[in-house]
Amino acid sequence: MLSLFSFNHLHSDIILMNRIQFFVLTGLSSLLVLLLAGHIALVVAVNHSQMSWAAAQQEVNKGQVAQNGLKQVAVRIFNDSRSTNDAGLKDLLAKEQITYTPQTNGTENPAAPATH
Repeated sequence: MLSLFSFNHLHSDIILMNRIQFFVLTGLSSLLVLLLAGHIALVVAVNHSQMSWAAAQQEVNKGQVAQNGLKQVAVRIFNDSRSTNDAGLKDLLAKEQITYTPQTNGTENPAAPATH
C-alpha cells in the first residue's frame, strides 16, 4: 500500500512559464514589496505621531493640574483677604487680574486669571 502512494508523479510534471507569465509574476512581486515598504513607512510615521501626541497630551494634563492648583491658591487668598480684611491680599488679586465670585450653593470655583 505504501509503495502505491508516491510523490514522484508530482515531480515528473514539468511546469513551464512563458515570458509574459514571468514578467507578470515579477511585476506583482515587486508591487507587493513596494506595498510592504510603504506599510512599514506608514507604521513608523504613525508611531512617531502617536508619541508626539502623547507628549502633547501629557503637557496639557500638567497644565490642568497646575491650573487647579492655582485656582485653589486664588480661593485661599480670596478667603483669607475676606476673613482678615487684608487690603494687601485684595490688591494682590487685583494686580494679577484674578476675579473670584463665591457660589451660593457652597461650591467654590475661582474664575480663570486673565492674561496680560
